[in-house]
Amino acid sequence: MDFFLINLGCAKNLVESENLTKHLIQMGYMPVDDIQEADLVIINTCGFIGDAKKESIETILEALQNKSKEAPVVVFGCLVQRYLRELKDAIPEVELFLPVMPPDEIARAIKNHFPPVIKKNRRERKILFTPPTYKYVKISDGCINYCSYCVIPMIRGPLKSRKIEDIVREIELSLEDGVFEFNLIGQDITAYGKDLYGDSKLVELVNKILEIKKKFWLRLLYLYPTRIPNKIIEIMKDDERLIPYLDIPIQHVNDRILKLMNRDYTKSELFKVIENLRKKVPNIVLRTSLITGFPSESEEEFNEVVDFIKEIEFDHLGVFTYSPEEDTPAVNLRPLIPERTKSRRKRILMEEQYKIVKKKLNEYRGKVLECLVEEPVDDMGVLWVGRFYGQAPEVDGVIYIEGYTSNMGTLVPVKIKKVKGYDLFGEVKI
Repeated sequence: MDFFLINLGCAKNLVESENLTKHLIQMGYMPVDDIQEADLVIINTCGFIGDAKKESIETILEALQNKSKEAPVVVFGCLVQRYLRELKDAIPEVELFLPVMPPDEIARAIKNHFPPVIKKNRRERKILFTPPTYKYVKISDGCINYCSYCVIPMIRGPLKSRKIEDIVREIELSLEDGVFEFNLIGQDITAYGKDLYGDSKLVELVNKILEIKKKFWLRLLYLYPTRIPNKIIEIMKDDERLIPYLDIPIQHVNDRILKLMNRDYTKSELFKVIENLRKKVPNIVLRTSLITGFPSESEEEFNEVVDFIKEIEFDHLGVFTYSPEEDTPAVNLRPLIPERTKSRRKRILMEEQYKIVKKKLNEYRGKVLECLVEEPVDDMGVLWVGRFYGQAPEVDGVIYIEGYTSNMGTLVPVKIKKVKGYDLFGEVKI
């Protein structure tokens, strides 16, 4: 039985879809690249904010329209966890809805409802949800922070960490398959291990990974800004494999708004954290995210965010407009900010950030950066896409590379020649 899988949402969802695919293949299903060729359509949904919910609904409806007539549709994940009853009533054409569950349990549920029919002459396929050079490694699920605007603890539950040895083993096996970059992810990886070991074990996990005697990149994503262990910074200085890049979502900087968000820090503490990071690791690249239009956010409090961004100059920045989510404490806060005001504030922040990015990227002109090469832009292979350590996959810009051939390996020196938008252009320097 052939299946077509659609993944929506964050990198954590991507890991779950990848693992589900592996389980389904082991059970006798085979993935296909065309929805009309599929005997079964599977959709992993996101229900985090309003835009994500809208995208999930639209994707389900499009899949129902585009699939072959006989193919059943299975929908699972965060949206189903939040709105199972409503979805069953609104979209009865979907034959199976499944809430948030481990990928092996989802695979068994699918098998129980739609047993696979093994086709003759089927070919084994290696399925990659990312280029073969990098992968996301999910080290935990759930969250313990309970920010007032966030539904993750309700959808995903409390913190659930994987064992250190299981994570290390996954990385060892992936290194054998040629993966070079490992991105550790979780809702808040600074909390990793508290449920299993009684205290955060991020430092111990990183040390165990770095005991592997091979060259690779290890990237840390989604850290609570004021809980970054000092030891992590020391390791980053001593071992180049722990690359100097951190994603630290701050969400806001005004003390009153931060308190309403149930974020456990102040603006002055954020200044100290960032100052410390840049002092100890001068070449560190920092990414963050912000929420604009949080209930009762005044123009003055918004301008405080703008001034902070101008002063700090993050290397990368994402901005979300506040999405009121039922059952969260923030949904009852007043006054609400009009949508047009939220959008205007987001636009202002992104315009200011682009000025910062443009300045920072132009500083790379003429420099040689060690670049991880990923894939050709076209069939001719004249231009390739890659990234240096300061560019996380999917969310940051890339480097377009001339003069690369596949026999050079995956890590090459690239001299930067020009900047366009959020991307760099360069050529291999031999």
